[in-house]
Amino acid sequence: MKISLKWLQDYVDVTEYFQKPEVLAEALTRAGLEVEEITNRAKDFNHVVIGHILEKDKHPNADKLSLCRVSTGDVVHQIVCGAQNHKAGDRVIVALPGAVLPGNFAIKKSAVRGVDSAGMLCSLKELGLAKESDGIAILPADAPVGMSYAQYGGYDDITFELKVTPNRADCLSHFGLAREVATLTGKELKAPSSEVKTSSQSTKSAIALDVKAFDLCPRYTGRYIKGVKVGASPEWLKKRIESVGLNSINNIVDVTNYVMMELGQPLHAFDANFIGGKKIIVDRAVAGESFITLDGTEIKLTGEELTIRDASHPVCLAGVVGGKNSGVTDGTTEVFLEAAYFIPMSARKTSRTHGIDTDSAYRFSRGVDPDGALRALNRAAALILEVAGGEAFADHHDFYPNPVKKSPVTISVQTVSDRLGYQAEEAKFVDFMKRLGCQITAAAGSAGATAGAQAGATYTILPPTFRFDLEQDMDLVEEYARLNGYEHIPETLPVFVKSPSNHDKAFMLNRSTSEIVRAEGFQQAFNFAFVGSKAEKAFLGSSAALKAAGFAVSDKEIRIMNPLNEEMDVMRSSLSFGLFRNLNTNFHYGNMFGRLFEIGSTFSVKEDGGYNESSHIGFALWGKNENLWNKSLDYPLVFELKATVETLLKTLNISSYTWVSAKDSSEVPAFIHHGQYAQLLVEGKKVGFIGTLHPVLLDDNKIRVPAAVGEFDLDQLYKGQPRPYRIQSVSKFPIVERDFAFVMPKTLKVGDVLKDIRKAAAGLLVNVDVFDLYEGEKMEAGKKSVAIRLWLQDKNATLQEAQINEVTTKVLESLKKNFDLSVR
Repeated sequence: MKISLKWLQDYVDVTEYFQKPEVLAEALTRAGLEVEEITNRAKDFNHVVIGHILEKDKHPNADKLSLCRVSTGDVVHQIVCGAQNHKAGDRVIVALPGAVLPGNFAIKKSAVRGVDSAGMLCSLKELGLAKESDGIAILPADAPVGMSYAQYGGYDDITFELKVTPNRADCLSHFGLAREVATLTGKELKAPSSEVKTSSQSTKSAIALDVKAFDLCPRYTGRYIKGVKVGASPEWLKKRIESVGLNSINNIVDVTNYVMMELGQPLHAFDANFIGGKKIIVDRAVAGESFITLDGTEIKLTGEELTIRDASHPVCLAGVVGGKNSGVTDGTTEVFLEAAYFIPMSARKTSRTHGIDTDSAYRFSRGVDPDGALRALNRAAALILEVAGGEAFADHHDFYPNPVKKSPVTISVQTVSDRLGYQAEEAKFVDFMKRLGCQITAAAGSAGATAGAQAGATYTILPPTFRFDLEQDMDLVEEYARLNGYEHIPETLPVFVKSPSNHDKAFMLNRSTSEIVRAEGFQQAFNFAFVGSKAEKAFLGSSAALKAAGFAVSDKEIRIMNPLNEEMDVMRSSLSFGLFRNLNTNFHYGNMFGRLFEIGSTFSVKEDGGYNESSHIGFALWGKNENLWNKSLDYPLVFELKATVETLLKTLNISSYTWVSAKDSSEVPAFIHHGQYAQLLVEGKKVGFIGTLHPVLLDDNKIRVPAAVGEFDLDQLYKGQPRPYRIQSVSKFPIVERDFAFVMPKTLKVGDVLKDIRKAAAGLLVNVDVFDLYEGEKMEAGKKSVAIRLWLQDKNATLQEAQINEVTTKVLESLKKNFDLSVR
């Protein structure tokens, strides 16, 4: 939020900070209101002053140039000018040597067609104050010669860009910040006048009011103003609102924006002639009805929004935006001015649902002072009479059946001391509370604020309605610390009387898993746990395939009650979608190779209506890390992922696992290539999958490299962890290798063959693996030759040939019996 120091000066004396604004910025930042940027616009007009043309002659060497003698007070300058709209005696704007105009145009002493020129006579366009100019700017005859143009034109302001935290909505205005500055410095606070002259006519007779949704609108005030003349705002009003980044619209709208930036209370001015039935109704929307905003955008209402309506239709989304059919136009002559207090939740939900961000919604979403509505209404009415004329009706509306009241807080000064770790001063505590606008009374039986009171004195504090964040004693402790200075809180180590608690088991397992996967060359991703329902559904397809992979998923979504936007409206049911988005973004940002993993929760709805949260690990790989030595290697990327997963399983000491293919296409997720997909079984239970991303998906997203994903249920993998390791000494007896080549159908899974060999050779078999595959033209159609190596060893003695032959015979007989395989 932008704050103007000149505007702030109206309410609290900040004169000393115009020369050193960084001092005030530091004080505000230390008090919790971070000043992100300081802009001193006067610096843009350095060496730009008001001049008086004493003489104007023709340039001796150029017919279209003039030669002027210009006084800037004590000095007379010779300046060559190309414009023709000036004459001797005019007051003009002069940029002297050293000035730097917009566009980084530096003014220097120079020679123009052989004649020295010491400056430039400026147009408003050249100063960046207008889009077009017919010539140099001619100022009024009483413009003071030699004065800085920044000071004369009101451009000597300093603005702060404030980062206001959500709990300090009371500082979202100039008066609110002035109140804070007065609290910090102890200076006097001057409130703006809110007196308005009214006629004898009645607002209630002109416009009726019916507040039906009083639960969302505890207070509504309004006043009728007749005979206004809509037009351009006076210069002072334009400059004020433009100084904080708002555009001038017309005098009526500018006043409502001015008061919002002054007092923090958003207002709305209705064209009273367009209020149907001459009645204002505050009620919820009708589900499905249309509403056209001031900028012409048509939206469909859900029925949960709070609206301001006339007798036939909504004219305003309460606290968010006005309707196109009710705004002030050049032809408006009668205005109904509104100032209300809407429940923050209502404005925030409407704003987020329809994606409408306005200054009004920003303030109502955080909270405005319910006691300030009438004051702001009268302030705006008085200003409208000043800049647009008209007649303000008496007997204003003020619906406020249940005034908002703060609950008193009881606190002792000793409590402040105990929590802050140093002795709080009672007199200072009382002073701080008064500065904050609190009502303070000594609690019964307490010494109170008497001269001899002890540090344990107890007080009852009633915070003002504009401080929504002061609700309990710890809030007041924080206020004391903030106003006294956080630097006074001492640094002390706590007394350790108990041993630290053990780390959470799940945390330690996740950390170990992360270290294992990072060692495999993966980087960890962290995504939001909520996603867009439409996008996730389109990516995942049917939930049946995820269920077949062993995941707890449901067809019903877990919707977020107040989503940030429609791209984050449900809890995720899988990690794969988020990792694919990471992959897609990285690739299109030029990262042609990447390895990502994520450990996080997925969510589903239980059959009994409850919610299930599961811990998963997901993987995403794309591109191949090619170099001189592996450039010719060609293999599906999913095998690299398979190797990483098996490394993880071995590190977790999980030996009983196998990969299986899907039974049919219904078990393959929509985003996976059907021919390159496998499910993982651990101890007979499915725990996840790996697969190559579907080529159509890659093509649709213009991803030109191979990619694979995988996802596993960590809750299942962690069962029984930590699994004990069996320590065995290295055998001193040699290992014997035996190689066999088998001709088998291409449809036969080699994994089944290896499983059979392990069973047949149990006892002496150390390892078995495939080391060659041949499917050349010399092979029979539909067949393949697979070369398998067996490692045999006796832990207690050297293997004898008879033992070796016995094992190999068992293996060959078993393969012949179960698969009809014979040695090639």
